[in-house]
Amino acid sequence: MLCDGLQPNRVTCFRHSTGKKEYGMAKLTIAILGLDRLGVSIALRLRAYVEKGGQHQFEVIGYDSREDFEKPARKLKVLEKVERKPYTAVEQADLVIMNLPYEDLRAGYELIAPSLRAGVVLLDTAVIKEPSLKWSVQYLGAEQHWIGFSPVVNPAYMFEHELDPESASEDYFHDSVIYLTPSVQCMREAIDLAVNFSVILGGKPAFLDPAEHDSLTAITEEIPQLLSIAAYSTAMSHKAWGDAQRLTNPPFNVLTRYLLTHHPDALRDEWLANRERLVRGIDELVRTLNDVRERLAAEDESAIEAFLIGASDDYQEWINRRHKGEWDEQSSPSVQFDNTIASSLFGGAISRKLFGGKDGKK
Repeated sequence: MLCDGLQPNRVTCFRHSTGKKEYGMAKLTIAILGLDRLGVSIALRLRAYVEKGGQHQFEVIGYDSREDFEKPARKLKVLEKVERKPYTAVEQADLVIMNLPYEDLRAGYELIAPSLRAGVVLLDTAVIKEPSLKWSVQYLGAEQHWIGFSPVVNPAYMFEHELDPESASEDYFHDSVIYLTPSVQCMREAIDLAVNFSVILGGKPAFLDPAEHDSLTAITEEIPQLLSIAAYSTAMSHKAWGDAQRLTNPPFNVLTRYLLTHHPDALRDEWLANRERLVRGIDELVRTLNDVRERLAAEDESAIEAFLIGASDDYQEWINRRHKGEWDEQSSPSVQFDNTIASSLFGGAISRKLFGGKDGKK
């Protein structure tokens, strides 16, 4: 039979039998706002999941205002439709992936909020989470649930920096961690949905506090951005730049790529929003650079050698752990989960909206 209050084409009913839960197939509508490599990789993974006989079905709707992303995403034909407006894309969505460029993110929340359904879950992929959390409080209703969502890419792709949709792959998140940063008010059912969605994408869910997340990304995301642009600015300002700009091989090109892949407005807003943590990171970086500078000026060969060998040895250890996914599990709470969306969404406001249940109760 069909669940109370749900359209027949959305979900098959779940029911109790001999005191145990039996779960049917769920069909969810997913809206992906932002069709870069990450967004399209999610769509590819969902299609592969269904084609390989996965228990659940997905209708995936996309949106991107950037023509150089929107057109290629259309051509890949992994989305049921691509809408021209973000609020149209989310109207029927059960799950929204907020993957907009950072400079458009606040306006995106404001635009889509009136069109969101009750019970919807928003997964926000922004590099920093605390500003998005504040916007979710400002624009979303009590029955619209925000969770920060930070996939760490498959180690097979960790040296690739292309962001275009043509570079997307269905295994983009396999064998890596997906960090979830829910607010303290977030409902358990919404968190469970995010956990199980992460599993379907091939990731291993783990939790971080939004503030802790932003402290870590200041080091791993924003310091590299700043170094990239500072390196280019330093070279550009050098009196020999007129000749040096023709001598630009991979070391320089790879280092300065953020000027190609990120809009200045996005970097400005992101850095300022996370400025206290970024300033602390810059202070640590400056101390390291000053120490190296002093050793070089003093021709302290042993100190420079120790600096390089120490960093090299640690890097080799880190990169091996990164490829194998072997981390100290105490550093982030592990997640216990079943392997279906339905099994963790029985009861509560979200399950009544998405999956139903007799009288809306367990």
